[in-house]
Amino acid sequence: MMAFLLTPLMERRISTTLHLFKDLLMHNNSALFYLYLCIGLCALVLTWVHIPSYMGGGILDANIQFWKDALVNANPASTFLAVDILFLALAVEIWMVLESRRLGIRYVWGYIAIATFIGISFAVPVFLAMREKHLSAERRNTEVTLKAYDIAILVLLGVVTLGTGVWLYLK
Repeated sequence: MMAFLLTPLMERRISTTLHLFKDLLMHNNSALFYLYLCIGLCALVLTWVHIPSYMGGGILDANIQFWKDALVNANPASTFLAVDILFLALAVEIWMVLESRRLGIRYVWGYIAIATFIGISFAVPVFLAMREKHLSAERRNTEVTLKAYDIAILVLLGVVTLGTGVWLYLK
């Protein structure tokens, strides 16, 4: 449908990028390990640039004031996002505990503490990186079959997420 809008050179570049991304996700656990760490680092930096104004009274007071601002003093859109993330966090943290116990990954409650006090967008990618490292060490078959549209949509979501984070940082 959009193919008529793309030049042949653009189509080749997009195709090459999608094939490289597909190979990364399907076959290379160490590359996926570093991709998750990179996502976590970007999340940490692009969320925590907004936190210094809360840090005057210590971590407990900072958390209390942050959640007041996010839930009580917020507009409906901010409140929606905060509640949405809280329920997503609950589901993901349940999965993290179960997955840790299933695979024998240590320190799961450390990841939960990081998610609670530093950020779920940092803790989950770090957990996923450690999970990949654990699976590689056990030489488990982690090969995944992805469709071209899976990869295209994941790349698009990544670009939008990173772009939004940078835009909000620069704003």
